[in-house]
This record gives sequence, C-alpha cells and structure tokens, in this order.
Amino acid sequence: MKNIGIVIRSLKPGGAEKQSALLASVLSTTYSVYLFIQYPQLCKQNQQLLKQFPQIKLIHLDGQWQKKIKKLKNSIKHYHISHLFAYLTSDNLIASIAARNISDCTVYGGVRSSQIPLHKFLVLRLLNRFFQKATIFNNHQGCQNFIKKGFAKNKCHVIHNGIEISESFDITDIPSELNIISIGRFVEAKDFKTSILAIKELQKRTELPFTFYLIGYGPLEASIRHWINAEDLNNKIKVIINPNNIDQYYQMGHVYLSTSVFEGLSNSIMEAMNNFMPIVATNVGDNASLIEHDKTGFLIDTGDYKKAAEYLSKLIKNRQLTNSMGQKAYQHLKSNFSIDQFRNKYITLIES
Repeated sequence: MKNIGIVIRSLKPGGAEKQSALLASVLSTTYSVYLFIQYPQLCKQNQQLLKQFPQIKLIHLDGQWQKKIKKLKNSIKHYHISHLFAYLTSDNLIASIAARNISDCTVYGGVRSSQIPLHKFLVLRLLNRFFQKATIFNNHQGCQNFIKKGFAKNKCHVIHNGIEISESFDITDIPSELNIISIGRFVEAKDFKTSILAIKELQKRTELPFTFYLIGYGPLEASIRHWINAEDLNNKIKVIINPNNIDQYYQMGHVYLSTSVFEGLSNSIMEAMNNFMPIVATNVGDNASLIEHDKTGFLIDTGDYKKAAEYLSKLIKNRQLTNSMGQKAYQHLKSNFSIDQFRNKYITLIES
C-alpha cells in the first residue's frame, strides 16, 4: 500500500482547507494517508469530516520554517511517503524543499485560483519548473493563464474540486420570502460591494420580500458594514460572521449570489448547487463549467450589479423558475463533480 502525504496550512474555514480534508478522506480508503498541518486551526466542518476517517494520521508541523521543513523531511523518510500533495503557496514551498533529494517521493504542487499575487506566482512557477513532478489546478482558466506565463505545459494538470453529493429531495414549495445568500472571505477578490449594489438595485425592481445573507469573515468586514449603511440596506442585508453552523445557511438559501472578480472552482457555489439553489455569478474562473447560463443560473460580467439585480428579480418573481433551475443545478453538479470522479482522478494520477 502506498503512503500519501498532504500538506496544508491549516484546516480552518476555506476552500483549499476543505478540499485537502476531502482528499485525505477519499484517498484513505485506498492508501495510508498522512495529513501535515502547519497551524493547528480546525473548523467544525473539517473536524467532523476527518472524524469519519480515523485512519488518517494528522501531523502538526510546528515551529519556524526550518523546523517545519526538517520535520516534514524526516516524516517523508520515516513513513516512506511516495506522493506528496501541497495546496497553498507556503505548502508548496515547504513540501518541495523537504522532499528535495528524496528520490522515492514525488511532489505535486497546487494552485487554487485563476489569479494570484505576483510574488506567489513567481515562487510557484519556480517550483513547477524545477522542484515538482507537476502542478494540479482546480480550474482550467488558471491552468491556461499560468502556462502562458511560463509554467511547463506538460507539468500542469486540472482536477476539479470534489463534493459529497447530498440526497435528492423534491422541492414542493418555496416560502413567500426568498433568501439570497453569499458566502466567502471578506476580501477584495469577492467584490461584495457589487453584491450590495445589486441588492440595492433589486430593491428598486421588486416589492416582493427577500433577505440577503452575507456570510463570512475577513479584513473588509468594517467596509462591508459601511457600504450597507451607506445604501440604507440594514433591513435587507444580514451580515453573519464565521458561523459554526454554515450548513444551516446553505439549507435555508433559495438563490446564491457570487460577484467575485476572480475564482478557481468555487466551493461555495458547489455547496449552493448541492442545496438546490440556482446561481447568479460572475463569469470568472471555471464558473462557466459549474453554471449553465439560463438553465442552472445566470452568468454576468464582473461589476455588473444591474444585470445581477435583473436576474435576481427574475428568480424572485418566478418561484417555479427558481425551483426548476435549482433542481437542474443539483443534477449538473451530481453528473459532473461527484466525489467519485474526484477520487478516481487522483488515484489515476498516483498510479500512473
């Protein structure tokens, strides 16, 4: 049995963090899996997932960089790690240095977005060219962009995120008040100002009742609250900070809104589709792979809050359309992004 290592910065809320825990869980039924964590932050959702797979060995890489690298190198040798997967930039760097000159360990880097800051890009390009077997992207747009900028084409692979598909159920009724939700870190890349402006425009277009739940945490929280106050939307927008019961908000949502200026493959959109929600989202990253325009949701240009409001209004005014699109979104997710496909693609890579 092969021994597989996965390096991740932490297991706090976040797309890469969730996908690393998911990868550990699906591979642990076939291989011995070692999950190396730089910082001991663990959110409830990831904790619950890993509890279902006690065979996964969690190893904390504590201390400064030199100590982390030394501990990882020793662990690679001690546990005979044959394949090492890294997710975020610091994980890529630590994994690549630690496995250097260990001939029996193959390192795969990871890129989780279609755009990253220049200093991170330069580090990852260097690692892709000289230190790693290959880089795994979770989105085609990012892969193509990075190849154009110097990543080795023959060392770039795309494996979309996986998701545990929920059980299907019939949506017989949608309540009179519609819940629009958006979940993500409060950072510039998510462009929540456009979301807020879209809700302001939506308020002008319909008198039907709705509430927008803006859920997350991050450095722009104060700015977001200021924008909401400035647009006089406190009665329409509820800001929820880093809740422990995130699944509850997905379950209560009827429509999902995403106004990101760039993405990889969005975990939050996938979760929304898994809860039978139609999606209104910017056409960035691989959103077009998730959303079939005018069938499972609607795609808009970045910053186009008026078009977002137009599509939200269309859904609010036609509950049958909301229901139908939500069902089709779920079926599209189930057919194209199941956890079995996710697992099989990684196993194929490991066994090749």
